[in-house]
Amino acid sequence: MERLPWLRRLFPFVLILALLAASQVMDNYLQYIVNLVLIYVIIGIGLNFLLGFAGQFAFAHAALMGIGAYTAALLTTRVGLSFWLALPLSGVVAAVIGAGAALPAMRMRRVYLALVTLAFAQLIIWVLINWNAVTLGTDGVDLRAPYLFGWRMRGDRNTFYIVLPVTVFLYWLARRVLESHVGRAFIAIRENEIVARSNGISVAWTKTLVFALSAFYAGIGGGLYALALGFIVPDSFGLGQLTLHFSIVVLGGMLSLYGAVIGAVVLTTLPEFLRDVQALQEIIYGLVLMVVILVMPQGIVGPLKRFGILPREVLARNWRRLERRG
Repeated sequence: MERLPWLRRLFPFVLILALLAASQVMDNYLQYIVNLVLIYVIIGIGLNFLLGFAGQFAFAHAALMGIGAYTAALLTTRVGLSFWLALPLSGVVAAVIGAGAALPAMRMRRVYLALVTLAFAQLIIWVLINWNAVTLGTDGVDLRAPYLFGWRMRGDRNTFYIVLPVTVFLYWLARRVLESHVGRAFIAIRENEIVARSNGISVAWTKTLVFALSAFYAGIGGGLYALALGFIVPDSFGLGQLTLHFSIVVLGGMLSLYGAVIGAVVLTTLPEFLRDVQALQEIIYGLVLMVVILVMPQGIVGPLKRFGILPREVLARNWRRLERRG
């Protein structure tokens, strides 16, 4: 792959064309699974900003996804706003609240930051459950399919045509961010905050930015999740969802956008392959995670890059350059 740069550049376009072609022959359920994979790619990228590249051990990602989902659903069903406006607003609202979650990160690290953000996430879920006048509590909220040029985008295939371009754009945006000076600032803070500050990096501003950026991706993913399901309840964004997000990043590989894609594919489709062994599903799921963590500490993406199956990422080279400077 490294010797064929033209092939590396063409691969994303070939993959997109293959997904578009496959969507014409997929049944509704398989199309629904593909939609979920793409949504979790967005969510995995957002968490990788925070956990992988910036090294902030925060536990509010699933709740921020819930904020995005409820923002999109409530704005469309109760306010009457177009979904095409509600979707970006779901990311903006989550980003504003996520920036507020950055305040504990200014003074806390690791376990203490994890506990505070976990409490923050539980508070958000409590609000979603108990603020009945707005969120309808445990009754849940539905989200009707949007219109595009007078055509009702109903069904899993039409949802795919919404989710795919959003995923492609956000993946491209993530690469641009991580290959810029902003991405290098994230990695510098992850490695050593004191050294980063001595090199002129504003740690407070950078942490606020990475929390907001991560929350924006979670909010957009939540809005698309609400669209894919058509109906959401607060319990959908609890600890089970959070565990899935962390597993996607860790299993796929931190410090890699490829890792978010691979983790989303594996952990969204694995339960479907284990459907015939329902009683052992959780045991096998846990064993797969343990084996990957023990055998492949860099995630699945590590061996794939080592054997040349995946190309090296520019952002990974930036990280190694920083390590050499340290």
